[in-house]
Parts: sequence; C-alpha cells; structure tokens
Amino acid sequence: MRGHSRGIGGQSAGFTLLELLIAVGLTSVLMIALFSAMSIYFNLQLDSHEEIARQQIARAVLRQMTRDIQSVVFVKQEVVEEETEEETVAPEDLDGNAYGESVIDPETVSSTYTSGIVGTATDLQLFVSRPDRNLAYVSSQELTSADQRTGDLLLVRYLIASKSGGGLGSKIAEREAPGETDGPVGMVRMEGDLYGLSTAFETDEEFPQLAAAKLQAREVSSLAFRYYDGVAWIEEWDSTARNELPKAIEIVLTIRDSQAAGMAFADDEPDAYALPETTHRMVVPLPLAEPFTVEAVL
Repeated sequence: MRGHSRGIGGQSAGFTLLELLIAVGLTSVLMIALFSAMSIYFNLQLDSHEEIARQQIARAVLRQMTRDIQSVVFVKQEVVEEETEEETVAPEDLDGNAYGESVIDPETVSSTYTSGIVGTATDLQLFVSRPDRNLAYVSSQELTSADQRTGDLLLVRYLIASKSGGGLGSKIAEREAPGETDGPVGMVRMEGDLYGLSTAFETDEEFPQLAAAKLQAREVSSLAFRYYDGVAWIEEWDSTARNELPKAIEIVLTIRDSQAAGMAFADDEPDAYALPETTHRMVVPLPLAEPFTVEAVL
C-alpha cells in the first residue's frame, strides 16, 4: 500500500503554495497589529504613570510652599506724623527703600527685613514663625550651624538652581552637578534661623547659605510667582516697603519628565515618547493679609 492518502478525485490531500503564502501573510499582519496594540498600550501606561508621578511631585511641593506661605509673620509699621510740618510719612520712607525705584534683590535685603515677604517673579523669600520641635534654642553667640535655632523666626526661600542664573542659585547648581553644562538643576528650598541667615547674607558668607539650601525637586525646572494686591497681579512684592502683605500668591511650577530630571546634563538623546513639560498652578491666600477696602471719594 502507498504511504499517502488520496482525496476526492484521486488528488493528494494538503495545502498549495499559494494557500501557505496567504496563511503566512495573514499571520504576519495579525502579529503586527497585535504588536502595535501592545506598544500603544505600554506607552499609554508609561505616560499615565509619569503623569501620576508629576501630580504627586507637584502636590507635595505645593503643600510645603502653602504651609510656609501661610506661616508668614508680619508687623505693620505705624504711620508716623511729623508734629512740626504735620505731614504723613509714607510707609516706604520709613526704611529708605521706596517700592518700585529699584529692582528687589532678595540676597541684599535679608539683613534688614524682619517680617513679611520679599519676592520677585522667580524668587520667593518668607519670614516664618515656627517653633523648633524640641524647643532647643541657643544664644546668638553659640550659633554655629544651619540646624541650630536662636528663636521661633525662620527665613525660608524658594528658587531654582541653575548655572546660568548667577548668584546663590548657580553656586548650588555647581554643588549638585559639578562640571556640567548650563541648565536648571531643580528647585531649592532654603530654611534656617533668621538671625543666622541674615548675618550670613550681611557678611556675604557662602557656607551658611549653602548649608541651609536643599535641592528638593530635580523635576521642577522653573518657578513663577505673582502677588495679588487686591486689584491686580504684580510680579514683585516688598512687605516692608508697601507696609502690607499680599492678599494671595500665585505659584506656577514647571515639571519635566523624570529622565530629563535625572539626566539633566547627560549627552544621551532624550526619550522621543516622553511627555512634554507640564505646568501646575496654585493660588495661596495669606491669612494675615488685611482685607482690601476701596477708599471713599470725598
């Protein structure tokens, strides 16, 4: 007997070459479609994880900033009236620093400002009252490190560490990423005893300032602040010169992807499928700010 069977009409049973090619083609198309669907699924899943991570980072940063802003202390200066000339001295004349005549420099006013807010569009400096958890205080003569406290008053500052920015931010960027090219390194939060940091600013000592500055979020590539005076948003605020606190502060964070944050100065090509930078906005009211009142026209 022969070793193969015959089908109807005496022909051999099996697939022709054309049928085999069609089956291979259909299988290839199906596999390509399946691979594309899985690739899209994984990319969407990674994007979702990245978006959730950014939201968590923004929420943590904004929560800390809100806590600091709402802990600001401010002592309003009394309006002084001259007895001889009977004219009122404007609040900005009390310290010789008229608001708007020069650009505010947070690094040069720390030694003279003891309450309120000093801020620009990219730099925020807060005078905060927050007791030490252990109530461990030292005298001003015994103050030797950024961790020690002489009282409840703290100086808190937010800025971006960038080598192209100059000042303290560039020094922190050089410390965190030595020998690399220009670019933002991340968001810095400085916290320290008011007396110690004010003295360091006044004497231009770098070590206490750098010791008090911590790189908190590499993912944050830029910071933007605006201050609401009751009528409009402005980009600079000086509580002592204006003799008041802003009604609210607007914070806008720009967050980049984790790869760009972790390899901000690497020569590798960026991920083509990474999410673009995202912005996160929050408006923080100040509890101690006086309500806005419209002056009555006489």
